[in-house]
Amino acid sequence: MLSVNTLKKCRFFRDFDDHELVELAKLAIPSRWNEGEVIFRARTPAQYLYTLKNGAVLLAYPNGRSLIVEEPGETIGWSTLVSPFHYTATAICLTDVQLVGFSRKDLFTLMQMDAGLAQKIIQKITPIMQKRRPYRKGVSLQQTEECK
Repeated sequence: MLSVNTLKKCRFFRDFDDHELVELAKLAIPSRWNEGEVIFRARTPAQYLYTLKNGAVLLAYPNGRSLIVEEPGETIGWSTLVSPFHYTATAICLTDVQLVGFSRKDLFTLMQMDAGLAQKIIQKITPIMQKRRPYRKGVSLQQTEECK
């Protein structure tokens, strides 16, 4: 089991209560990836939500846009929790990477048992989706700022 303190260091989990972090830590799957490895591919079934412990990951979208995720605590694989449950980008390790993963099945089971936790997770996912929308949809970043 991953330690609760490890999760507390992740930006994604900062607002979670200790009892919620204990339950999430039970589900956490630490993993290491080598530079150049593909973590997941666009348009494939989304199986894991990941938070970055360290390293840099390139999110390459099918429309040719890309985004680098390199801040510890950032999240990738949010499509695991959002219909139609397919990754929207291909995640490629730019460096050696350490991730903490959560399987879709385990997260959904936990979320069904704790509505408050489910709400917190979805509230954390929503701004990530909005921030990355211009990359997914091919909308210019300037247009996005003008729409706010």
